[in-house]
Amino acid sequence: MAENAEARLGDFLSLQRGTTYKSSLLGDSGPVLLGLASIQRNGGFRSDALKTYGGDSPNKLLLRPGDMYVSLKDVTQSADLLGAVARVPSSVQVGRVTQDTVKLIFDKMEIRQSYIYWLLRTPQYRKYCHSHSNGTTNLSLSREDFLAYPVPSLTPDRAALVDLLEVMEAKVVVNERIAQSCLALARSLYEEAACGAGEEVELGKVVTLKYGKALREPDRRPGPIPVFGCTGQVGWHDLGLTAQAGPVVGRKGANAGWVSWSSQSCWVIDTAFFVDISCEYLTPEVAYLMLEAARLSGLVGDSAVPGLNRDAAHNHLVRLPNQAAALELSNRVKPLMLRSTQSQYESRQLATLRDTLLPQLMSGKLRVRDAEKIVEDAV
Repeated sequence: MAENAEARLGDFLSLQRGTTYKSSLLGDSGPVLLGLASIQRNGGFRSDALKTYGGDSPNKLLLRPGDMYVSLKDVTQSADLLGAVARVPSSVQVGRVTQDTVKLIFDKMEIRQSYIYWLLRTPQYRKYCHSHSNGTTNLSLSREDFLAYPVPSLTPDRAALVDLLEVMEAKVVVNERIAQSCLALARSLYEEAACGAGEEVELGKVVTLKYGKALREPDRRPGPIPVFGCTGQVGWHDLGLTAQAGPVVGRKGANAGWVSWSSQSCWVIDTAFFVDISCEYLTPEVAYLMLEAARLSGLVGDSAVPGLNRDAAHNHLVRLPNQAAALELSNRVKPLMLRSTQSQYESRQLATLRDTLLPQLMSGKLRVRDAEKIVEDAV
């Protein structure tokens, strides 16, 4: 197709809108629901909030690994999910679109599907979605506007750039599997130690949850220190609030009670707690696993703004390995936590590189040898 041809998404694909589902059947055996919660902001698959559905799921609504779907709605004013695309990973055997998402059906002219996927991850496409949004409280993108998005011809340089992006994406997936496998093994080792040679104690007798501190806009200075909130890392700063690596516990919001891990000194904002360890033989790694196993999210009150009460958390009973078991456990889980952290760090580096390369997919100005040089220099 000539570069100046007026190709549009609608020349290559059509849409199948999803339908509503019965909440009473959530968690039953069936396909994974592919709604807004399964898409990352600005695109990409999100795996941390998946739910299965045991109700009616016609074949036309089902997706298999490699299939793509898009959100044509968003409930936030940031519009980060409006028009965002996701691709079903190999870890999900079958999924089902919902009333908020549409399945992409490549049934017209031949086109490389991975090219379309990365085209819908570019900042140019995201800007297009923002400018064509409708509504005030609940935003939407019309089918017509989505299908009208221009598709530049697939030149050799664009094809090579897509190949490079696919390799980077595959590496991110591998890193995620390594990170999750290491954490799963560490959790299993903790359960074995805590149940075999442990006792129940009040959480407040071994650790203290301390309030994070808000970062006012004038105080936000970029630096090498990660900033953590209730959802995990949210940015960078030049000062640390904690003295060492350790767990961070969500205090307010939908992730209240959720435990994340910082591999170094960090700044913790006021939507989270940082952890001061008072038990002399409890290492930060074992404290993290203990807090995860404590399931503090079960203590979160049902209110307009969910929150974890610190006193309730301190009175909560947790399983603590005895001193000998805790020290042995620490030696076994430290390398696992380190490997998990390294994999996650490499994935963040690749994501930064991806975001550097994506704008060039639309412009077509970056030669693949230059793109490869960028990746080589960075990794």
